[in-house]
Amino acid sequence: MHIETQAELLKLSRLLETDEAEMAFLDGQDLNALAAFRNSVSSFFYEQHQDSYQRLAGISKLVPTGASAKLATTVLGSVLAAGIASELPAERAIKLADKLPDDFLAKLCIHLEPSYSRALLAAMPDKIVATVAKALLAMNEHITLARFVAVIQPSALKAVTGSVDDGEAMVKIALYLEDKTKLDTLLGLLTETQQRATLKAATDHELWPAVLSLNGHLNTQLRGQMGNLVAEQGETVLSHIIEVASDQQLWTNLLQAVNAMDNTHQQAVVNVAKLREDHIMESLITTVAEENSWDELLLLLPLLDHAHLAPALDVLTERQPQTLDQALSQAHDSNLLGLFGHLPEEEEPRMAKALHSHATDSWQAFAARNSDAQEIASLKAQLG
Repeated sequence: MHIETQAELLKLSRLLETDEAEMAFLDGQDLNALAAFRNSVSSFFYEQHQDSYQRLAGISKLVPTGASAKLATTVLGSVLAAGIASELPAERAIKLADKLPDDFLAKLCIHLEPSYSRALLAAMPDKIVATVAKALLAMNEHITLARFVAVIQPSALKAVTGSVDDGEAMVKIALYLEDKTKLDTLLGLLTETQQRATLKAATDHELWPAVLSLNGHLNTQLRGQMGNLVAEQGETVLSHIIEVASDQQLWTNLLQAVNAMDNTHQQAVVNVAKLREDHIMESLITTVAEENSWDELLLLLPLLDHAHLAPALDVLTERQPQTLDQALSQAHDSNLLGLFGHLPEEEEPRMAKALHSHATDSWQAFAARNSDAQEIASLKAQLG
């Protein structure tokens, strides 16, 4: 099961108060559709009691905030108080929040319905947000914290991220974000020490599937920063990451990360011995073909030494030669020229044979478009 699907089904199981395993039948469904379904169910549950929340909120306005806070903690409880808070004017809710115990306020936030509490969370002062976030971290409420990220003020978010020194928590908060476009903002606030902590947590807590998946949502600059730090983890960690990419079909995400690194760090990754294993390279080429991420792969092939390039050529020319036709049709010519120009002389005959047998038309079209390219002069001579 894809890691982002797992995260979505965990959120759904929490909402329905059932075991996560009971949601396994939904594996394979569209991720956006699952999220939309969950949000609809959450709104439905809230709206069943919204009239009551509104009446109680109206009564609360007539009572001093201190008395309202006492009633909330001793009579109403955190679930009902969350519904009432969403129906209060933000100013009144903030005054009430300031009088509630931190642990109760944190529990209340767990039960806020996202679509009805956005304005309230956005209006919360930084001090209250930071205090609640600290309590939620202690409760391992990463899903609730992820809801905060999307709506709280930038200054409050900075205060929250500054207090998170747990790399595992940060990875999980990022994974549970409702809006992954907020990921750049979240990770951009982390110090290098915090970024390194997230990578250490990925190794210590088997979170590399999450980290690789999230990489696909980052901008190029952050992808490069994080990628360079990944490349410094050493061959054992890099080999494990490669295995994760193979097992979880996260090759495109890994290729994007490597392409964003600087050249020195790229070399450290692409020439890891693990990539020479036949099943690893076959998995890589298969995923690239399925996801049409040829450009991401072809940009890196010229960086491979001969020992690492040979297994790639084994797959391209012998075990999956049909993929050459797809690559010639879908990749950018400049990236294809990079591969052909990097071919060792002794590898040219089998490449020419594979092109002739499986990609004649696409090769001829490619060669015609690049008639003056020196990178393919030798192949053209062999193909006639």
